Amino acid sequence: MLVNQFIRIIIKLADYNCFCLLGSQKSKVIQNMKTLIIYAHPNVKGHCSAFLDAVVNGLKGRNLEYKLIDLYKIGYDPVLKSDELYSSDKTKISKENLAFQKDIAEAERLIFIYPLWWNTMPAILKGFFDRVFVPKFAFEFVKGIPYGLLRGKKAAVFITSGASNFVSFLFMGNRGKKAITKDVLGYCGIKTKVFQLGSARHLNDNTLEKIKITVDNGFNWLYR
Repeated sequence: MLVNQFIRIIIKLADYNCFCLLGSQKSKVIQNMKTLIIYAHPNVKGHCSAFLDAVVNGLKGRNLEYKLIDLYKIGYDPVLKSDELYSSDKTKISKENLAFQKDIAEAERLIFIYPLWWNTMPAILKGFFDRVFVPKFAFEFVKGIPYGLLRGKKAAVFITSGASNFVSFLFMGNRGKKAITKDVLGYCGIKTKVFQLGSARHLNDNTLEKIKITVDNGFNWLYR
């Protein structure tokens, strides 16, 4: 009896130590993850900037390495040039966009923050995708079938909309969500989830709390 109890205690201790070791290793892996934030909104004080603040604070609180690309702040040019038109076999990529590709390639986790305008992303972000997420970097065609080259990455997308989430779903079919999850990031092989704040018309304490909760939910999904 005593021997059997002793053996059971030893097994439990071994399982506990193994669990702690695995948890510690997982924590170290998450802390070593590189996160890239791509922000697309010109207003420095509003719902999207509140999302950015919450995201940055959350990353710092988790001791996670991150880099921020603020498209409006850097004056990013979203216009595709004639010598970049890959559908016409033009494959020039600017030094700036090559640097962005390097940032994306090195990041295990991506975070996008932007408003829904006309039920889609701002033009500056659309142009960023046009010029940066190009063939042979983000995707390729295998026997005529597109294959994403950015597999293994995850992206959390925080978007704001004046319409409520219910209206976005019922009358607009969540097209704003589908455009980023399926047509862009999913197309490139990136596992993506959208976290939308609807009825974003007045920024107050209640809305700020909703933003914080939304970011927490996004982080729980992104870093699990």
